[in-house]
Amino acid sequence: MKKAEKEEKEKVVAYLRSKLFPWNFIFEDVTDAAIEHFVPYAIQMCEAKGLEKGSIGLEDVKEVITREVKEAVDDYLFDPEDTEMIRMHGKFATSYPFAFSQCLAHAILYRLGLKLEDVVDIRAISDLLGEDMKEIAMREYFIRDLMAQNGSKAMKMFAKSILDKKVITAGGDCIGSVADIIFTDETGKVEELAVNHLKGTGMKKSRVSIEDVRLNMYSKNVVLKSSNYRK
Repeated sequence: MKKAEKEEKEKVVAYLRSKLFPWNFIFEDVTDAAIEHFVPYAIQMCEAKGLEKGSIGLEDVKEVITREVKEAVDDYLFDPEDTEMIRMHGKFATSYPFAFSQCLAHAILYRLGLKLEDVVDIRAISDLLGEDMKEIAMREYFIRDLMAQNGSKAMKMFAKSILDKKVITAGGDCIGSVADIIFTDETGKVEELAVNHLKGTGMKKSRVSIEDVRLNMYSKNVVLKSSNYRK
């Protein structure tokens, strides 16, 4: 088992360094069951980041997908496996870099009102990767159908599952946990997270803007991009 896990991580690193990144992750063959597991997580990520129709221009979509997939893959490589991740993802934990990347890319496109063919030459990429175009199209339809079915369910999962999760600095230090989620009255979007700080940090409670954090959908922890807080 350990040997298989090591080989899987070596494959992920090789894919990450490839000139075909991120499409090698997005077109990798994964099971339908793994896709079904990770679709709600991808929707949660897009919802929390405000990725919806009109939020970014067509010329920036490829860059956004590349950045988001890289962060997801980095999360998988950075976080050591523990009982919490196995509890969350079970047998799908090792599928995370590929299955979640596919769900995330298609969730971004779906919420922006776009399709894969709008941002990349599918035929050229499929030829380079040796993938069948019909299989790629069928997978896209399958994921988009799941997106339509899981929208409200995914956000209920998000609100419930992020509470009490660790809040971690970019350097990997835990400063506390998520105490509450603050939504805007006008749109219902996530605006801030209330943080309960660990004893000895000099603070008891603070708020951090959702713009200053990124969500690790592998461990469900919250990683800070900024050290600015509002008490």
